[in-house]
Amino acid sequence: MKRILTPLVLLAFAGSLTLAGCAKKEETSGTTTDSTLSLGDLPPETSPAPGDAYTPGAAEPEPAPAPKPRATTPKPKPKPATPSTPAPAPGTIVPSGTALALTMDSEVSTKDKVVGDSFTATLSSDVVVDGKVVFPAGSTVSGHVAEAERPGKASGRGRMVLSYDTITAYGKSYAIDTMGAAIQGKSGTAGDATKVVGGAAAGAILGKILGGKAGTGAAIGAAAGTGAALMTRGPDPVVKAGAPVTITLDRSVTVRVPA
Repeated sequence: MKRILTPLVLLAFAGSLTLAGCAKKEETSGTTTDSTLSLGDLPPETSPAPGDAYTPGAAEPEPAPAPKPRATTPKPKPKPATPSTPAPAPGTIVPSGTALALTMDSEVSTKDKVVGDSFTATLSSDVVVDGKVVFPAGSTVSGHVAEAERPGKASGRGRMVLSYDTITAYGKSYAIDTMGAAIQGKSGTAGDATKVVGGAAAGAILGKILGGKAGTGAAIGAAAGTGAALMTRGPDPVVKAGAPVTITLDRSVTVRVPA
């Protein structure tokens, strides 16, 4: 009888242990399901999970620096196109033989002028070619004395030649290189004869007064008159101030006439 009870007691004890374990398990499971934790007691999502290592102040990785632009040499700017020099406007040709009417600005004479001395004259009327005024009145003509010969004391005439070098028109000077006609002084023969004759008459009168022969007195007077003539010059060639002078171009001249 005791042998039968002993296994029964052991079975009952084992069953009680099994029931106690199940009850404990159900209690633990109920506690988890019926948890009364509030939302405020939940750990934040950003909080590290238990057991994870946490490093305070860990900075976010810095972005990689942007690549620096490569230095490039600027291309040279194209040079502006150099405008071609415009061709000069065609000029008007003043043919040789064209007459220029001038007025002398000052007196020119062999008495006070020598070769190389300069003078000026003014154009007194327009010079027109093909309907264009190429040289307007008032243009200045410059020149020089090319030849100057004074009259001799015994006989002969003086001689003077003027050269006209340039003319200035529209602010530009043009070479004309024109030689004027020779200018000769008046003959001194008549004046010399008067001096000789007058001297002879005066000598004759003087001879009569002195009681001498008329012929002798006349001869003495003639000699005196001749001496006086030899001591004086004939008139110098001269072109007075304001005198009109006309010259003819010895060469053609190209003039740039403004539009």
